[in-house]
Amino acid sequence: MSKMKVALIGCGNIGADICIALQKGDMEAEIGALHDIDEDRANLLKRTFHLDAKVAGLDEAIGLCDFIVECAVASVVEPVVKSAMRQRRHCLIMSVAGLVRHLDLVEEARRRNIQIRIPSGALCGLDGVRAAMEAGLHSVVLTTRKPPRALEDAPYFKERHIDLKNLTEPKVVFEGNALEAARAFPANVNVAGALSIAGIGPKETMVRVIADPNTTDNCHEVTAEGAFGHLKTITSNMPSPRNAKSSYLASLSACAELRQAALAFVKRAEKALEHTVTT
Repeated sequence: MSKMKVALIGCGNIGADICIALQKGDMEAEIGALHDIDEDRANLLKRTFHLDAKVAGLDEAIGLCDFIVECAVASVVEPVVKSAMRQRRHCLIMSVAGLVRHLDLVEEARRRNIQIRIPSGALCGLDGVRAAMEAGLHSVVLTTRKPPRALEDAPYFKERHIDLKNLTEPKVVFEGNALEAARAFPANVNVAGALSIAGIGPKETMVRVIADPNTTDNCHEVTAEGAFGHLKTITSNMPSPRNAKSSYLASLSACAELRQAALAFVKRAEKALEHTVTT
């Protein structure tokens, strides 16, 4: 039985980590198409990992494959999901900050029986948040602590002409809800999006971002209160080996979700084959 063909939308750090995971050969998936706004980067990924994949435009890449992995930027989420729905493809969205700004697409995909997988990213404890929602949550707060260099390119600081390079002590640089955080930090706090979707929503989930010159880790602390009691999780992440602005766990969560998607694909294919044989 053939492996699940994957269209990789975004050929940067997470895309490379997915390719490394697939090279181990223990996952029923393979890269079938690549798309990146920078075509040279897509070709570089193809050469680096000797991929038998086509570098193509967005719609073509999605149409060529069985499953879509978006690991680009928040602004590409809307066209990716819309194309996936048109072509009836399930997908994994890593830029959850972009998805938070288009939750209507999640509902539309659900109505069309198109699955949008949302990763845990660089965060632990989402299973507890989902479970707690069965009885209701009163509050959910995310505190993200990162080194200044991991935050300095965010639109929030550029728009306000804030320079983080000279910080000598930890500083709270943002407080707001998850929707506001997604707009301010589209590439830095995807965990806020994942947490808000799992819990009480982006407008009610509160986010605090701390720039800390004394740390090298990306740390996320979640506190939640509800009928179940009180929950607190702390995830301290090592930066990705190839990108200090991204947590390694985020890449690993993409690989874990892809593995589950591949297993589901194989089961559907086996079931379809059985139905063909019996009829």
